[in-house]
Amino acid sequence: MSYLDSHRSRVLPLASLIAAALIMPLSGQACGPDFPNRLLMDRNGTLLSMPEGNFAFEASRLVAVDPQLPRWQAPAPAPATPPKPMPLSPEQQAIAQMRATKTVEEADAVNAQGLSNAARLYTLGAVAFAGEDPRASQYFQQVLALPDAEQGEWGLRAQYSLGRLLMDDHGTPENESGAEPVVKHPEKAQLEQAMAAFQQVIDQVKKGSADPDQLALSSLGQQARIHLWLGEFIPAAQLYAQQAAQGDPDGGLSLQYISTYLINPQHVEALKQAIHDPLIQQLVTIELFARGSNLQMSDANSTGVGAKQVIDQNLTLLNDSVKSGFTGSDRLAALAYRSGQYAMAANLLKNAADSGLAWWLRAKMALRDGDVKAATAAYAKAAAAFPTDESWGEQRNDEFAPEMIVPDCRVAGEQAILALNRGDYLQAMDLMYRGKENYWADVADIAERVLTIDELKGFVDKHAPAPTTPLKPVKPDEYNGERITQEVQLRELLARRMMRAGRYQEAVNYFAIPNYRQAAQDFANLMKAAQDKTADNNARAKSYYQAAALLRSQGLEFTGYEMTPDYNIYGAGYSYLGDAFNTKDSKDKSWISAAEAARAKKSLPEAENRFLHYRWQAVGLAQKAADLLPPKSQAYAAVLCNAAGWVIARDAKTGRALYQRYIKNGTQFDWGTKFGYDCPAPDFSTATN
Repeated sequence: MSYLDSHRSRVLPLASLIAAALIMPLSGQACGPDFPNRLLMDRNGTLLSMPEGNFAFEASRLVAVDPQLPRWQAPAPAPATPPKPMPLSPEQQAIAQMRATKTVEEADAVNAQGLSNAARLYTLGAVAFAGEDPRASQYFQQVLALPDAEQGEWGLRAQYSLGRLLMDDHGTPENESGAEPVVKHPEKAQLEQAMAAFQQVIDQVKKGSADPDQLALSSLGQQARIHLWLGEFIPAAQLYAQQAAQGDPDGGLSLQYISTYLINPQHVEALKQAIHDPLIQQLVTIELFARGSNLQMSDANSTGVGAKQVIDQNLTLLNDSVKSGFTGSDRLAALAYRSGQYAMAANLLKNAADSGLAWWLRAKMALRDGDVKAATAAYAKAAAAFPTDESWGEQRNDEFAPEMIVPDCRVAGEQAILALNRGDYLQAMDLMYRGKENYWADVADIAERVLTIDELKGFVDKHAPAPTTPLKPVKPDEYNGERITQEVQLRELLARRMMRAGRYQEAVNYFAIPNYRQAAQDFANLMKAAQDKTADNNARAKSYYQAAALLRSQGLEFTGYEMTPDYNIYGAGYSYLGDAFNTKDSKDKSWISAAEAARAKKSLPEAENRFLHYRWQAVGLAQKAADLLPPKSQAYAAVLCNAAGWVIARDAKTGRALYQRYIKNGTQFDWGTKFGYDCPAPDFSTATN
């Protein structure tokens, strides 16, 4: 086995060590689509809840980056279309042939012409290593005995492989029974020699040796494994933390294994022995701060200790152990806050630095105390303190709605709730728009229900310019390979609002999607013709009907609401996703002022405020067409018949009213028995008075 074979195997023994740890995997996600995350639906819950952190992010910040060590480089992703294999060089061919053998003798018999002495010796050692041949060490030592100039890239690999030999690292043996295999490790003295070998790899890289295989980072992980084998959690955590700081995800994963092990009630003695170390304190803190939901989603572990009890026990142990100025005070305070231990959180915040998280927590604590002024000031400091590129990854709320937690954007979203409450509607829009990719539903709610059309127009003109490159038409059920940005979505939302308000020509200028713009223009032209009182009634009726039919078929795209009541956000695939301005069912403070509620109500349809509201507006236009037609004409009956068909499945009352009008005023046709279900096209050419 070579250095390449072992590059990711170093975690497995650690996984075996703590396989009985407490943490349970997340349960399966709810069925159905991912509904949009919405901060405005439960404003009180949004303001008072604290999201979880992200373990990988937190683990990468436990220690400082070592500038003498390389930063981890992720392997290049495999191309979608595998390229044609490049021909191997003579050296690569020789190595491949040697590696394909099973014994050193077979490998040594391969024609290695053109292969350097160092490459040949190392490959013989690799073959011996794979076959657990004791001569492997001799070959690696021979590589290291060569002059530095002759060792090339093989010297560092030989040094790393010697360390693996000394720790007897041949991977985790398989066990067909499924039980954890019992692995016997070398004596402590030999393990210390292995650590020294890995330290030489690290030291050589720090002195400038090339390390294309990132063996220095792997060596940190190997040293940490040995410390774990010896029961030494503190130095193991230090090494894994350095590995994580350099960006190697294996370091963060291994830290997660350690933290999972330590919070298990079965291992409380191991935790008590290590808890005095500041790094262990931070590690346990971030385990519970970033992964507490894993515990909460499991009722109890095998010892019968519930999730809340596990968190509370570890929280108490941490609080009793840390000293003033503890680096992770803000994370520990957040953990205490989420656990409902507000006095502990307040005490920890006294000694916490002025981090973004500390100010965020202070804002939430102030809101709990009813001090909105102090909360507003704390939010402003939190917003200034969080880096814009800090991300805690995707989380799911109690309804399993996904949210990408970017603290800078989430804090701005919570500030927006307070801005709405005090009547600063444009500021609220500006704040929520910072997280537009993640909080588009909330952006849409403010844009559609709170701002006036002219306020929204001013915001769009400033923040959502028209695309510089014309967009392609959007076709139903067809992905055209073009991402519709939130800027385009906001322009479309404004255009649809203008269409609903009858500001047709203004609206057309804001549509960015060409086929939607064309439909809006066609509708505007038809409405202009229909309202032209100088034209004859028949022509006007035809225009009204064509406008009605266009509204029925494409109304969602050029006049539908993004949120309540039409839910264009999901292509009207769902009839109700909640109204962010409904205070009837709110059990807690709604944070919705009377002024905001009045604006939100005014923005809804004046009549037929229901899902797909534009269909009833289309019926209204069809009735105007009928008003202009001779009642006994085929066109009169067909217009009413088709109009009934647009809503009859959802509104039998309107369907019956249209039928009764037809019966009362029109002429009976054979197809009249299928009124609303099987209707001919109106024949306007025969509709003469």
